[in-house]
Amino acid sequence: MAVSKVRAILLASNDDVAAALDTVESGGLITVIHNTSGEAVTELVARHAIPFGHKVAVRDIAHGHRVNRYGFPIGIATTEIKKGEHVHGHNMRSMLSPASKQEAEPSAMRPARWVHDVVKGCLQAVGAHSEGAEAMATAVTEAHLRGVETHGLRRLRPYVTRLRSGGVNATARPQADQNQGLLRIDGGNGIGHHVAAFAANAASDAARQFGIAIALVRNSNHFGFAGYYATLIAGRRQLGIVTSNGQVCVGPGGSTKPLLSNNPIAIAAPTGRLDSYLELDLATSVTSRANVVEAARSGALLPDGWAQDENGMPTRDPAAALAGSLVAFGAEKGFGLLIALEALTGVLSGGAYADQVSSKEASPDAPEGTAHTMIAIDLEKAIGAGLYARRLDDLLHRLKTLPTRPSADPIRYPGERRWNLRRRRLKDGVPLSAPELGDVVSLTHELGVANPGT
Repeated sequence: MAVSKVRAILLASNDDVAAALDTVESGGLITVIHNTSGEAVTELVARHAIPFGHKVAVRDIAHGHRVNRYGFPIGIATTEIKKGEHVHGHNMRSMLSPASKQEAEPSAMRPARWVHDVVKGCLQAVGAHSEGAEAMATAVTEAHLRGVETHGLRRLRPYVTRLRSGGVNATARPQADQNQGLLRIDGGNGIGHHVAAFAANAASDAARQFGIAIALVRNSNHFGFAGYYATLIAGRRQLGIVTSNGQVCVGPGGSTKPLLSNNPIAIAAPTGRLDSYLELDLATSVTSRANVVEAARSGALLPDGWAQDENGMPTRDPAAALAGSLVAFGAEKGFGLLIALEALTGVLSGGAYADQVSSKEASPDAPEGTAHTMIAIDLEKAIGAGLYARRLDDLLHRLKTLPTRPSADPIRYPGERRWNLRRRRLKDGVPLSAPELGDVVSLTHELGVANPGT
């Protein structure tokens, strides 16, 4: 069945928003028409329902940036706004309205080494061994460098709490049983970032010998963002594939309870540049649970299509979503992928799968039992690492030089934004919000950890 298109009017070329000329359903197509020329400027997919006459973002708008309409600023974005989102009071304030306390306070900049040393110091203060503290500190720092703040310093205090309570074993070290290119790794309920880095390196070492290897990990904990471990493998001139399960939060459409985590899938490969990688890293839910928690904290409504309540009905209420479940991206196809990833991870590893994985919130002092799968393919043994990099660079060049319609966003390959951002933040520092920085400094004082200089 053909999808009907709704028109939206762009009043000025530099406007960030257009006005919908009819009600738009979530996932509906919007043709943006320039008010003066009458020509189609771009096409959008509505990220959620947009009422008649309301504003839709025609480009991404950064948090704190002015929102233009009629060629002039009409408001300030109070959160990051994506192209195709409804722009209204839930994500924009008037130019005349005062900024919130958090918005008014400028972000603090700290060097990447500062982030690393704070995390490592706090973990060691609660008994983590040096290797585990180092692994998590590096993974958290990489999250900030690559703009994956959901897996950054905001995770430190909860992790410290779990280490102190015994929910995570601060002194555990992973144990591996290897049969040629197949490794079975028991994390011993250790620090997830350490267990995962150990598994990625072990898979890479085995792939160097056998051409391809897979590490099946059980009894681990939350490991941060999957792309980091895929690029650990890619940094050894190999192709890395990583997935994991975790805390249950996703259910199929209409279900009254969740069954699975939003299992991520990450694929990374080296390009011809030493400081840039192809890095696909995506969760299989429409959004992360962390975003729903943040919406509940701030009082914002969720976009349509993100979640369902405990009765299996769609909801925009973050509290109802937390009591219910998130939904998979791509509807049934996305949920099918999620089931397949669980079969490849928790089921195959012999560890906890689906709702056998413990909730960090419901049982903060209990082991999670998280499972990971790491696959490494040695490029030298496949077609030659140098040849692979040249072929991949050619593919990415062909992608980025495709002709596009006027005003279209520049074409990017997976990981391009992350690695450009990483280079910039290594030079300029990592931006931290005032509440985020305050909480971390408070934690260092509570633990008696020396706060590194800036």
